[in-house]
Amino acid sequence: TQSTWGIIIKQNMKSILIVSLLLFSSLVLADEQRTVAFIEKAKSSSFGETLMGTLELELSNTAPGDYLVNLLTKMQGTLWNDWTRANETHNSFQATCTQEIGTLQNELSGHSKNIIESKKTISSANQKLAFDKVELENSQRQLGDTRVNREKLIKNREEEAKEYDQKVSEINEALETLHQGQNLVRNNLGGSPKFVQVANGFREHVRRMTSLIQERQYKGRGYVSLIDFVAELIEAAPVQASAGAVQRVLDLIQGIIDELERAKNIEYKAEQERIANFNQLNDIYERSIVELGRKIDKLTNEINQLTQIITFNKNRISDNTRQIQIKKRQQLKLRKECQTEARGYEKEAKKRQDNLSLIQEALQIINENIEEFRRIVLENSKHNIDAKYNQ
Repeated sequence: TQSTWGIIIKQNMKSILIVSLLLFSSLVLADEQRTVAFIEKAKSSSFGETLMGTLELELSNTAPGDYLVNLLTKMQGTLWNDWTRANETHNSFQATCTQEIGTLQNELSGHSKNIIESKKTISSANQKLAFDKVELENSQRQLGDTRVNREKLIKNREEEAKEYDQKVSEINEALETLHQGQNLVRNNLGGSPKFVQVANGFREHVRRMTSLIQERQYKGRGYVSLIDFVAELIEAAPVQASAGAVQRVLDLIQGIIDELERAKNIEYKAEQERIANFNQLNDIYERSIVELGRKIDKLTNEINQLTQIITFNKNRISDNTRQIQIKKRQQLKLRKECQTEARGYEKEAKKRQDNLSLIQEALQIINENIEEFRRIVLENSKHNIDAKYNQ
């Protein structure tokens, strides 16, 4: 079988060489196209241009492949370390952004909660304030009415006391007159000239008292008997009175005196009852005035406190609203800064990725065919220099 294969190879050696040459040419062409594409890609960025400048310099100085590999590996490590640090910085910055935005959001929530609480407090305070104002108005009106009623009570009591004093004065005057009449009758025993003289003077005095008694309408209480007494006394005055007539006059006078004393006692009891009723009502009015005064003071204090609470919470709402506006502006500014940093990081990350990829591709080409890479790079550099010179 080996001889058979040898014969086959000898017979087809020419064809095999042709195929081998074609394969080699295609591989060389592929490497050249890949290197040219790499060069064009490198020229599209500032880093790529710097990289090509470095490679052209080292290749023109016939730097060995191991040296170029080490150089590119170091550049790759430097880029990777820079990217790692940039990534750490980016992550730290974004974490700070998230934390600060969260803090601002919590503060916004707190301010919003404060506003809601203050609004509830104001609503409750306004309801209580409206109720207290009505209560205060009613209490002030009640206090005014109570004072007016007490003043009327005092005025009525003064009038009653004055009327009572006048009644008692009239009764005492009548009693004094009657006692004088008793003494007159007892001492003169009827028709002596002195009796007639005194009786005529006494008659005028009794007539005046009788007129007062009639005006005061004391009929039914026994006072009208004075009229009969006067009539009897006048009838007895011109003649000598008998002992029976004198006694009858004395009995009549004593009966009137007893009636007036009873009337005086009735008036006294009525006055004491009126005084007791006055004191009772006056005590009620005074207690009511004190209680209403305390209630008014309490309501006034509550109204002042509620007003202060409402004012405080209105100011609190204003302060928190202002803080919300400030925090929202801060949050918006921070979001923009964080987004700007994120976009910048993404852009730089892509550039670093492209740069690392460019170095990795250069390493692959150098490792596969350093001499072909050197030739193409230097030819390209010479072509660029000539083209620049010709311009």
